Amino acid sequence: MITYAIKRLFTIVPVLLGVSVIVFSFIHLIPGDPAVAMLGERATPQRVAEVRAQLGLDKPLLQQYLIYAGKVVRGDFGASILRGDPVLFDLLRRFPATVELGLSAICIAICIGIPMGIVSAVWRNSPFDGASRLVALTGVSMPIFWLGLMLAWFFGVVLGWLPTGFRLGTDVSLQTITHFTILDSLLTENWAALRSGLRHLILPALALSTIPMAVIARRASSRCSPRITFAPRRPRACRSAP
Repeated sequence: MITYAIKRLFTIVPVLLGVSVIVFSFIHLIPGDPAVAMLGERATPQRVAEVRAQLGLDKPLLQQYLIYAGKVVRGDFGASILRGDPVLFDLLRRFPATVELGLSAICIAICIGIPMGIVSAVWRNSPFDGASRLVALTGVSMPIFWLGLMLAWFFGVVLGWLPTGFRLGTDVSLQTITHFTILDSLLTENWAALRSGLRHLILPALALSTIPMAVIARRASSRCSPRITFAPRRPRACRSAP
């Protein structure tokens, strides 16, 4: 087990290196000059050259990448162009919302995907199995961003059942402890915030859970089908009269 974990750790290094090269390349492939974006189009060429020198954009690409990789290893992701705040602070500020949404989507996918796969395995080739396959295929094929927009439009705009943005309603206040809305609501016993937070989580979590739900349902169906079988009842042998 330890050897396997060490091997996996060593395989992470080239993956992270490749990801850093791809991200660095994409940043430089985006049209425009970051210095001009920070200063505006009316900035003087001298001021643009100063900002480019501060950001290291006047150096060769290889040297820029080494500077970029060194800062990332140290946890320095730079500063926001719009606000000037460190990017790491913005990531940490939004990390609890991402974790909360991801865990909610996983819970929905497991709670729906496993029963759907088991029932599909029990009644193989039944109408329910066909519907399960259709739902799984649709869940894998449908883009999540489009599904999220459609869910927000239908349930939020047309029907008005669920909210379509933010983490809490504007009429709800919550004392921040861990920056996790659901956890802070439970810790402070703020049931109004808990209800509001759950209602705000339903639509994005449901949209995000479609792909893992489809995968879990098909895996559960394929694993259960060889084991769940109904053997035909054998007729009892008739005894001859003595």
